[in-house]
Amino acid sequence: MKNLLLTILTFFVISFANAQSFKGHTSGTIGILNAKIRLQYEIPIGDKFSTGANINYYFVNWTGPLIEPFSRYYVSEGNKSGGFFQLKAGYGNLSSLNSTSKRLSIFGGGVAWGYKCLKKSGFTIEPIIGVRVYSNPEWNDAIGWFLTTGFPIDCQLKFGYQF
Repeated sequence: MKNLLLTILTFFVISFANAQSFKGHTSGTIGILNAKIRLQYEIPIGDKFSTGANINYYFVNWTGPLIEPFSRYYVSEGNKSGGFFQLKAGYGNLSSLNSTSKRLSIFGGGVAWGYKCLKKSGFTIEPIIGVRVYSNPEWNDAIGWFLTTGFPIDCQLKFGYQF
């Protein structure tokens, strides 16, 4: 785990050194159907790529944090705005549905297509649609997992600011 964190930190430092089109992008959203808050930070890598991480915190059913590092490839004329493909991995440490004292680890990832709309003020609107798959922490409630926290359709609408 220590080596993984060191690798991720090194990747972010290198990414800052290569930033060419914008310094950073923060965004977030609130999940309505499955109560959660999602915060994202993105940094550019060269002209067509970016990287970052989503931090999700779930408030119902399996509760707790889920972090999703991601990479993006922009199909437009740069990575400031436009359409992109996204690949992400993830790790979560969630409470057990059946016991509030037990914590469970989940792993997974996904792919998505999205579009970042950048206004002149720096305000962004970012719809994303994709597929994600995460390990089921409790096999005795697989249907409940796949209908709530582990839902495989990734549909997001985030609002943010790019600087």
